[in-house]
Formats: sequence, structure tokens, C-alpha cells
Amino acid sequence: MKKVLTFIPIICALMLVACGNDDTSSGDDGSNGKLTMYTPMPEENAEAYVSKFEEDTGIEVDYTRLSTGEILSKLKAEEGSSDASIWFAGPSDSFIEADEEGFLEKYDTDNLDNLDKIDENAMVEDASWLPIYQGPIAFASNEEWLEENGVEAPTSWEDLLKPEFENNIMLAHPGASGTGYQFVSTLVQIMGEEEAFDYLKKFDENVKQWTKGGSANAQFIGIGEVGTGLAFAQDLLPLKEEGYPIKITYPEDGVSVAVEGAAKIKGGPEQEKENATKFMNWINSVEGQNVYADTGYYHLPVISDANIPEGAPDLNEFNVADTDNIWASEHRDEIVDKFERQIESEEEASDG
Repeated sequence: MKKVLTFIPIICALMLVACGNDDTSSGDDGSNGKLTMYTPMPEENAEAYVSKFEEDTGIEVDYTRLSTGEILSKLKAEEGSSDASIWFAGPSDSFIEADEEGFLEKYDTDNLDNLDKIDENAMVEDASWLPIYQGPIAFASNEEWLEENGVEAPTSWEDLLKPEFENNIMLAHPGASGTGYQFVSTLVQIMGEEEAFDYLKKFDENVKQWTKGGSANAQFIGIGEVGTGLAFAQDLLPLKEEGYPIKITYPEDGVSVAVEGAAKIKGGPEQEKENATKFMNWINSVEGQNVYADTGYYHLPVISDANIPEGAPDLNEFNVADTDNIWASEHRDEIVDKFERQIESEEEASDG
């Protein structure tokens, strides 16, 4: 397995062209025994899950980490001839948008053992992508900062507007990050657009920095760069285990739960097509869905036969916000555009 840095794709493309002309492909099925992937996952998760896929199948994976927004932009720029064969992870509204734009290739249902066992709330009819796991957005607060400042960790969306959090919140920008857009689209759906943007204007007064990536913010909160922020629970729990002083709480007035997906990318390397199909079959299998529990991470599987990771949040204990991922996807451009005009432009967001 190799992690491919974001500035290398041109080199990789040249390498893949070379591989395509090589008559000595190593795969028994005519493939080159490799799979190229885009993923927004934190590196620790990506390494663990990709290693298990390589172990189970013998297929070598090269992956490039990009934010969800960057993956969408890259697929648009690649215009149907992509460096990668698989997009692994990212909120469902992004996959819905990519599907509507024609960037995804329909999965083969013949060898999907558990397609009919996927949580019906996660499925989108006639979609080209597969739901692969779920995860709630949580409030993450630095315990030392809370104690030093005599502040209670937030337990509602309104709590984030309190003056004690002024200049002490970090969150990903909705134009660049799936985490950020999940937050904003959830507010719009549970509050209504006008009230949600009134809320966001007040919230922005407490934000120290909008960022371009969602998962890295958890570490900034862990080291006390800011007092609090929002991140997916599956990104926070490993850091807490490592000893970062992070207190995790959830909004009692509506927890935002994201369904994340995987898909074959239309126009990916021809010699990887069979391996891309094998990846989709694997991630839908019980073995693939158990990868979250087997590797000690906290993504929640979408089929009932798979194991729930020990220590992962139980969605049955939450007041889950009633949101529609298809609506979120259909309104993404207009909501992000309004956010950029009224709150903060993506250009101003930091790379942190």
C-alpha cells in the first residue's frame, strides 16, 4: 500500500499509462494487480482499511488523500478520464452530486452479497454508489480549556453561540469539506434557511478559523489550539484513546448523522476495472463491513450482520436530526454560494 501525495497525480498518470502498455501485467485476470483510490479519510483509518483489503485480496492499493470538496473538484477537472478507479468514503450528498454529474460508474450487483441488507435509510434508489458506513457529528471540546475557563461543554446548537466560545471554535468550510457541509445543511433543514443563516452569522463571530479539511480539526482541538469545534465521532474517538484531552458531547436538539459511500469512478484506469469491482464487492461483504470493528476504529457499518465497533456511539441513544441527504445534495451549490456571500469565502479558509 502506498499513500500518494496530492502533488504527484501527474506522475502517477504517466506511470499508469506505462502500466497500461506493459504486457507483463501481474494480475491473473488481466488486471495489473493494483487499485488507485481517492479518499478523504484520516490517514490512520485509510491505512488500516486499505491494508485489510490488500490482505484479503492481494490487490495493491495506491491512495491519495483529498478533502471531499477537492475530490469533487478533481473529478470535474478530469472530465471523465480519471487517475483513480475508486472513491472511498465521503458524505452521501457528495456522492449524489457526483452521480448526477455522471462521474460515477454503476456497481455490479451480481456479487454484492449484502445489497439488500443495507439500512434502508442509507440507500438512495438507483444510485451508482454504495453506502458503506454511518457516523454522527459531535461537539469536541478541549477538557483542559474547559476547566481553565470554567466553561461547560456544549450540548445544543445554541450553546455554540455563547460568548465564552468567542474566537475559540474551529470548523471546516462547507465549500471544501463534507464535515462542514453536513453541519450547515443539517442546520438549514432543522431550522429553515433564514433562521439557519441568522444562526450562522452569530456562530461565525465565535469561529477562530474556518479550515479546508474536517478531520484534522480534531487534533487542533486536542492540542488546545481552540476550545471547541465539530468533527465526526469516528475521527475524535481514536484521538481520545491516544490521550488527547477531548470531551465529546452531542447536540440534544438534533444529532447530524452522515451516511458515507464508495463508488467506482467512471473513466478510471482500464486495467483496474476488475479490481475496482472487487473492492465494491469486498466493502459490501460481512468481512469488509467488519473492517471497522476488526481494526479498532469507530465507523458504524450499514448492514445488520456486521460487528459494531466496541466503544462506538449507539445511534439509538441519540435524538437524530430528521434530514434528507438527497435534498442536501440538490441544494448544495445554492447553500454553499449563500454561505460564501454571507458568512465566509472558501478562499479565506486555512489549510489546517
